[in-house]
Amino acid sequence: MRYLIALALFLATQVWGAELTLATLTAQLAQPQELRANFAQERSLTGFARTLKAHGTLLVSRSHGILWRQSAPFAQDVVIDERGILVDAGTGLKALTSADNPQLQSFAQMLKSLFAGDLSALEQYFSLELTGTESQWQLTLTPTHEPMSIIFAGITLQGGAYVTDVTLTDKAGDHTKIVFTAHDPTEQPLSAAEERLFAH
Repeated sequence: MRYLIALALFLATQVWGAELTLATLTAQLAQPQELRANFAQERSLTGFARTLKAHGTLLVSRSHGILWRQSAPFAQDVVIDERGILVDAGTGLKALTSADNPQLQSFAQMLKSLFAGDLSALEQYFSLELTGTESQWQLTLTPTHEPMSIIFAGITLQGGAYVTDVTLTDKAGDHTKIVFTAHDPTEQPLSAAEERLFAH
């Protein structure tokens, strides 16, 4: 679940203009009405030689919310919308309350702000450093406040027209890398499964 913060900055689209600034990049978060992509995730745990791998699809919809659908190594759907964060591992959607996981509740509030292109939401928890050009940039997030400073040592995002790589390092030294491919900003009708997951 620690990868959820990465979903927020996945909304970035083409950065236009001669000068690449944090404000310019972040402003793109509010533009796309819908964005779909595939993801491949690898997680390296301290003390374990084996790398944990997962893959699936991501849907970001301005009118519905965010849907992270993992298909392997097991099926799991994570929905982030005005209801909060809901998880379905095959037994129906379950809402995560503050008692279940206060960190994820903070994530949900942050993601809602980021989907509206609110830079102040990031600055509440991280110091930000942007380097590179429109076609090849890197954004480094260093946690400064709880709960992010308790969980993460750092987060790095890389991309061009879209975010393509996200690397998360937690306080235990574990590393998670997520690679996004096959970006598609075309608005499409929701599938039956997507409608079910977003249904209120």
